[in-house]
Amino acid sequence: MKRREFLGYSALSALVLSTAGTMGYALSRQLPHSAPPVGLAPTPPGGQPLQPLPRLANLSETAGRFRSALTPAPHAVPLGDEFEARLWLYNGKVAPLIEVREGDELDITLFNELAQETTLHWHGVPVPKAQDGAPWDAVAPGESRQYRYTFPAGSAGLHWFHPHPHEGTARQVAHGLAGALLVRPPKDRLPLEVEEHLLVVSDLRLMANGEVAPHTAEDWMNGREGELLLVNGQREPRLDVAPGTTLRLRLINACAGRYLRLRLDKHELTLIGTDGGLIERPQPLDELLLTPGERADLLVRVSEQAEGRFQLASHPYERGWMGERPSHLDRVAPLLTLHTLNAGVQPPVALPERLGRVEPLGEPDVRRQVELTEVMPGHDDHGAGHGAPHAGHGAGHDPHAAHGGGSGSHHGTHGPGAGHAAHGAGQGGDARPEVDFLINGRAFAMDEILFEGRVGEVEEWEVFNNSHMDHPFHVHGTHFQVIATRDADGEWREAPWLAWKDTVNLAPYQRLTLRMVFREPGDWLFHCHIIEHEELGMMATIRVS
Repeated sequence: MKRREFLGYSALSALVLSTAGTMGYALSRQLPHSAPPVGLAPTPPGGQPLQPLPRLANLSETAGRFRSALTPAPHAVPLGDEFEARLWLYNGKVAPLIEVREGDELDITLFNELAQETTLHWHGVPVPKAQDGAPWDAVAPGESRQYRYTFPAGSAGLHWFHPHPHEGTARQVAHGLAGALLVRPPKDRLPLEVEEHLLVVSDLRLMANGEVAPHTAEDWMNGREGELLLVNGQREPRLDVAPGTTLRLRLINACAGRYLRLRLDKHELTLIGTDGGLIERPQPLDELLLTPGERADLLVRVSEQAEGRFQLASHPYERGWMGERPSHLDRVAPLLTLHTLNAGVQPPVALPERLGRVEPLGEPDVRRQVELTEVMPGHDDHGAGHGAPHAGHGAGHDPHAAHGGGSGSHHGTHGPGAGHAAHGAGQGGDARPEVDFLINGRAFAMDEILFEGRVGEVEEWEVFNNSHMDHPFHVHGTHFQVIATRDADGEWREAPWLAWKDTVNLAPYQRLTLRMVFREPGDWLFHCHIIEHEELGMMATIRVS
């Protein structure tokens, strides 16, 4: 394959969740699209210049070492002259950025100034078990914990961090706790002419007094979608570029439950990387589905038209909503406006023949079945039927098309409704519905091991979404390759290309074949990354020895 040039319009492929600067600057200026729901805060205006993510300062003077502290705590953030949002943030910043290189040592001390326990989970990073920030390693209020590890070769990519305490993650994420972690390779494969921007997409729901609104029953059933959609802590920011500029948009979906079906007006998107770093060759796309927890690395060659405005937006996506349906689900949600300046046209940029290297993992040493189900009151079956396809998904069924492309189940001590009973009212008075989200018929228990594996073995998992709604499936401690996919009532199809992933979407009644290798021993979680589904039981543990 010859070195490829991006002529005319090229590609943006997904939206990175990142937040830039203080919330005060980010949210203090914007025009509402519609009247806010009764009792919620007014929508701030948009259109301000895109701000970069606030960087966490490196306190170390030693080369190859990044040492700092993260302090989750309540913060009142100005949204205007007379209005403040009361959030929980790391170091008072929306999505602070940690930037390191492969081979660097990271040394972060967490000082918990919340009134509840928390952790730091390093999402997508190959860390030893003790550094993963899983629920077993919670940090009590007023206490601290050190996270220390070295980034191995091959760990370059856009990752992120967020809390992961037992039965407290949903509330902490809803209050704004998240950050970006960028690991750069020893030498970047892309030309210097490519203009890079990190984009962290998040959302909030604020009451009129500035407090974060409590969870509703619909939030728990579907995954929370806040009415205030943000990019780098800003609503609908503007990015000014010269015509013909080749942009690299590196996106994180840091939302708890919102799916991002991304399109850029009059432009093609080109996917060059996923959760685990660069793929081998660019994949052109018309749109990209980015689910909660996922990252995407996109290129787009901007139009050569001067003084043009092109909207990057999330379009409606049907994921099987339960309960009262909010109006925003059926509307296009603007994220970012690209504005081309009255300036000279930038020339196309040539890419290397091969971007990254994704070696196939080979034949498996062990095969497993994973089934995702939900149990509603008065229903004995978990899957609500095995056949009916999910209207409105279209190409979204195929994880490669969307991103450029249970046997043995039984109830243990967690039967139908048990997860709800165990969770009770939750923290902060959030009433939870009587619904369980299960893996292999079980709701998560801190002391239960579902699978046992061995370090270095190739594992093949057939993951079956035996439910009526989408679920983004996330595995801790490793990355995986999607080998094949089978839609409801369809035939198995081999994946057209390989990528390193740690989170992948499953449409209703879809099956995926995943292969992975655990390099570190320990207890590793796997779960739905709709945060509320994880908290209501759709999570399990594999013990690797």
